Amino acid sequence: MTDIKPQGAFSAMLADQELSHLELVLRRSLIDDALSPILPPAYWRERLALVARASHLSHTQIQTVHRLYLQIDAYEATHRTMLEAPDVTPGSVE
Repeated sequence: MTDIKPQGAFSAMLADQELSHLELVLRRSLIDDALSPILPPAYWRERLALVARASHLSHTQIQTVHRLYLQIDAYEATHRTMLEAPDVTPGSVE
């Protein structure tokens, strides 16, 4: 089966729409509840990979994809730090 990609302006428009949507929902998903995102980072990585595979992205669109991957990375780093941090309560002595 041949993988058919949209071409030209139509492809660019579809990618722009998908990336705009992903920017909005990804930010909300990862920020609304830092301990339990609406959808896991792996889901967002796969969505970005699908956009990249399905379209011939412009330089600006590639930068957007990269920026979104960096947001996911930052969320994971912060989340990992929060999970690994010792439970410190004011006035406790260790």
